[in-house]
Amino acid sequence: MTSETSPKEQNDQITKNDTSLLSNMFDADQSIELNIRIRNNFMSYCFSFLQDNEETHQCVQSVWNKYLQCVGDIAILAAFFDALPVHVKASVLPKYQTEIVQWCENLFHINCNALLCSTYYSETFQRVIRYASKSNQLKKGIIYIPIDFDPNLKIDLTASLPNIKFEHISNNVSYEDLIDINQLEEFIQRDLNDTQSYPFMVIANAGSSLLGHCDQLTRINKICGHYNIWLHVIGDLLGSMALLPSIKDNVNINCDSLTIDIMKLFGIQNLPYLTFFLQPTTGVKQIDDNKTLVTTHPLYDFILHSPSISFLSVWSISQRCSHDTILSHMKQSFDLTNLLIKNLKDIKRLRILNEDNDQEVYTYQRICSGDASNQSLPKPVVIFRYEPDDLSELATMGDSNGYIDLLNLWLFDKLSQQYPKMNLELLKSVHFQILKSDNIDLNQTAAHAIRFAPLEHLLDNIDPNDMQSFIEDIQCYTEILLATMNGRKNLASIVSKYENLICIPMPQWAGVGAVRYIPNMINPSETNQPSTAEINTIQAELARQLQSNDSAFSLGVEADEHDSMFYLRLGMIRKSEDLDVLLQKVLNAGKETEASLKYVEDMAEKIRTGIEKVQRDLKNEDLQLLA
Repeated sequence: MTSETSPKEQNDQITKNDTSLLSNMFDADQSIELNIRIRNNFMSYCFSFLQDNEETHQCVQSVWNKYLQCVGDIAILAAFFDALPVHVKASVLPKYQTEIVQWCENLFHINCNALLCSTYYSETFQRVIRYASKSNQLKKGIIYIPIDFDPNLKIDLTASLPNIKFEHISNNVSYEDLIDINQLEEFIQRDLNDTQSYPFMVIANAGSSLLGHCDQLTRINKICGHYNIWLHVIGDLLGSMALLPSIKDNVNINCDSLTIDIMKLFGIQNLPYLTFFLQPTTGVKQIDDNKTLVTTHPLYDFILHSPSISFLSVWSISQRCSHDTILSHMKQSFDLTNLLIKNLKDIKRLRILNEDNDQEVYTYQRICSGDASNQSLPKPVVIFRYEPDDLSELATMGDSNGYIDLLNLWLFDKLSQQYPKMNLELLKSVHFQILKSDNIDLNQTAAHAIRFAPLEHLLDNIDPNDMQSFIEDIQCYTEILLATMNGRKNLASIVSKYENLICIPMPQWAGVGAVRYIPNMINPSETNQPSTAEINTIQAELARQLQSNDSAFSLGVEADEHDSMFYLRLGMIRKSEDLDVLLQKVLNAGKETEASLKYVEDMAEKIRTGIEKVQRDLKNEDLQLLA
């Protein structure tokens, strides 16, 4: 028995469907309008705090626009995917995971068997350690790390993974962030017989975080393979393989796994860390013709229980952007560092601290297996400092290293103030110091150097003209530093020619030094309280006069247990002959000031004598009247 619907009922049903459809469309339009209004209100409120800083406003807008262009609004997709049942996720995920892996392999020229997207840096290490750990081991796994490994990250990993411990591999003399190969093997052999722990993993650098150095991955991987130890690699140079036009099929990074910070490499915010697993893995997920999951990958538990926005961000980029678009930030950053290095080599007395070893140029053969390219590895950072070409230039100075360090602090201040776009950093290390002999000074103090790392900043706002101006000013400032250094070295001998000037030691001053003007009637070695007051008055007046026309002068004070005496500080000079000009200015102004003060004193004495005479005359008149 079947039921039939009357034409009227059919029309009513169609009307209801149309009404429902219109209602849904209206709700969708309202939802879109509401989303736009909420977003605009929020962004407008945030931008209201940047009204007085148009440049920062534009920077934020540029970074945001780049994110929208390359990633898009995937938050809705992520929320939808996270709402799905686990078994549905498990069925959907392999398709997109496979697409991401293939895209990353083609982009980075890295052959891998699995890939993980992690939101947090520590999360990447936790996953690698958990995956690589030997389940049948009751001992603690030893992870060998370079000296510059993040101490906070080490604490975090130790707290979350109680079955591991870390062993630092000390640096060699030149590069503190490189693993000493010989010491690594010695430690491994020592730990093989340890009853409480066993050699488990080595974490090496391919572009260390601060100096950009690269470990000898080929040699380290050979050692790890011999002792069955997992090798994990981090660093910005891993992503640089994407810039190679082509590589042979048998080329791959020499490691078991590696992590790449694509947010830094792509210059796009809020992207995950990518971890590539290069070792073959068993039980990889497959999708048959019916799109049914038939096997299980050991890493999929990590993936399924991670925020989906991580892998969806990467997948969205793969669908939206060409390789040239997403690699533009990395390419421009490497081009800038190469340009700076090339020009700094032509500037005398500037030492590039992260240059390759003199005996070899680091190529991709240092980090890759197979028929790797002999092309030089790019430089993600540039570390440089001012130093004299010849140590004899500092022979007459006491703490020459300390003074050179002061000059570098001055150079950093000038460059960072004039070129905020460069985002320069100041580093400090004992390995930046000048060694006066082949012997290592165990008590040497740390020295400063300047770091330039455009890759670490999301906004590409440095153009070739900015870089050219930057290089020209470095050249100009180094000439100032050289003239100032020579002036300081000769200050005492030059000041001795001026009878009214004495030289004042200034160990913590980057300028030429300091002098004090001594009036003709005062013996510098026999000063007393009245004479000290007179000297201080002259120095203060000298500073006031000279500062109005020349910023090279400033007033300082020399305090001791008995009294405090003023002096004139002499700043930086552009040419060596400027020192005589400055000293002559001090002498001339000093004599004028001394004469003026003498005139004032004479006038004061005459006035005082006149007042006393008037007082005596009045007193005599009073006495005469009383008589």
